[in-house]
Amino acid sequence: MRTRFSVPLALFALVFAALPLRQVWATPYCVGTVTDLKNKLAEASTNGFSDEIKIRSGFYQPTGAQCDALACFEVHVTDGEMLRISGGWDATCQNQSTHPQDTIFDGSNLYRLFFVEWQHANIDSASISGFRNIELRNGVGAFGSSNGGCAYFSNNSGELMLDRNVFTGCAVYNGYGGGFAASGLQLYVRNNLIVNNVARFGAGAHLDVTRSTLISNKSAYVTNNTLADNLSTLGSDGTGGLQLLSSTASVSQVYLTNNIIYGNDAGSNRVDLDIGSSRIYSVNNIQGTQRGISAPGSTAAANLSLDPRFIGGNNYALAPESQARDRGKDSPAGGVPSLDLSGGARTSGAHIDIGAYEAHDDVIFAQDFQ
Repeated sequence: MRTRFSVPLALFALVFAALPLRQVWATPYCVGTVTDLKNKLAEASTNGFSDEIKIRSGFYQPTGAQCDALACFEVHVTDGEMLRISGGWDATCQNQSTHPQDTIFDGSNLYRLFFVEWQHANIDSASISGFRNIELRNGVGAFGSSNGGCAYFSNNSGELMLDRNVFTGCAVYNGYGGGFAASGLQLYVRNNLIVNNVARFGAGAHLDVTRSTLISNKSAYVTNNTLADNLSTLGSDGTGGLQLLSSTASVSQVYLTNNIIYGNDAGSNRVDLDIGSSRIYSVNNIQGTQRGISAPGSTAAANLSLDPRFIGGNNYALAPESQARDRGKDSPAGGVPSLDLSGGARTSGAHIDIGAYEAHDDVIFAQDFQ
């Protein structure tokens, strides 16, 4: 005779209440037009689900009628959920290209392209919102104190990943972050190419890591990016390359690893890297002039100050003679992706390379852009 056990419903409720909350993901959106993307962003911001928007490969150039005062694609995620945006997808959004240049957004030197703001904390800290595998070009931020020429990203209550993107030809003449401006509670910026952008401060990029450095066990990770040929309009007091704004009351670290930050023009007093506090841990970078003092423990001897030797002709892959090859830190804080910006294996050779591109000698691999 079998004994039937009866478990009170109240006990089930207690068990489920003790389980960690997880995001419920909606069916991914697959978009291929400017109008469809705007509509899906609006839906994703308030539908109560975590969302993924997959953008088909193509060239997207919104008109003035499709752009508002802040950006052509503006979204404020108010439902407390995740939002991931990625490019390079085929017609059915089942297969993804590994080349950011296959999905291009052009601001016509008139409009900022993206303004994305997450307004509530992540339910599950293991899930990261992100912007990946897209090229943004020729975006212009509004005059005044506006930040981010091609894009502005803010997730000060959660985690944010900016991975394998290209920002080029963008400008915010009187603000911060020519290519883009970003902030996050835990910020990951890796494998991005940031070139030929203009701003007063952080002409390449402006990263506000204040929230990361104010919260214990939350850090920011800037890994394997290339920032070059960006221009500060302020001259000797500006920052031509990367500006990191952090808190003087920092309790956590910012890790700057395996980046090329070189050849960015800030007038007579060239500044490639500007760091906002001594909590910036810097190792295995190729960089020009730095303003600010790195955190104790930074390996200054491992940071090179020399021409990284790009292939040239608007191609920022590493030439055969580049000393950036095999000079990176193989296991950087915050991790490293499996692919470089060209879509090849991130590590090829004795060690990981410095910068957004890994050298693969069997292929002239890095697609240039016009």
